[in-house]
Amino acid sequence: MPSLLGVHHIRLPVADVEASTDWFRTVFGFEVLLYEEEENMAVGAALHHTSGIVLSLHKAEPAVVSALEGFNILGLTTDDLTAWDDELDRLGVIHGEVTRSSAGYYIEVMGPNGSAVQLHTAGQPIVEEC
Repeated sequence: MPSLLGVHHIRLPVADVEASTDWFRTVFGFEVLLYEEEENMAVGAALHHTSGIVLSLHKAEPAVVSALEGFNILGLTTDDLTAWDDELDRLGVIHGEVTRSSAGYYIEVMGPNGSAVQLHTAGQPIVEEC
C-alpha cells in the first residue's frame, strides 16, 4: 500500500469566513496563511497553527452550515484541559465541562457556526471500553 504522510488540511464550511477566521485566531491561536475575497467579500481562508494543523475555511450555503450544527467537526489534542477550561472562561467562549469518554477526557467548545470543536487528551480509545 502507498504511504500516507499525514493530514494536509481540514476543510470546514462556514457561514461567515471573517467571523470564523477571527474566532479560530482568538480562541486557538491560528494564523492566517491565505485570505480569498470575491467582490469585497471573504469566501475562503487558510489558517495555520504552530502544531502543524492547517484549516481551510470556505463560505458555504446556509443549509450546509446548519446541517452541521451541534456536530463535532474537529478534535484537537491537548495535554492540559484545566488550562484550556480557564482560558475559554477568560475569553467568554461557550464550552462544556471536562468530560470523560472512551476516547479520554475532552472539553466541547461551541464554534461560531453552531458546530463543536473538541479539545481532547492524547489518549486513544481502548477496544474493551468502546
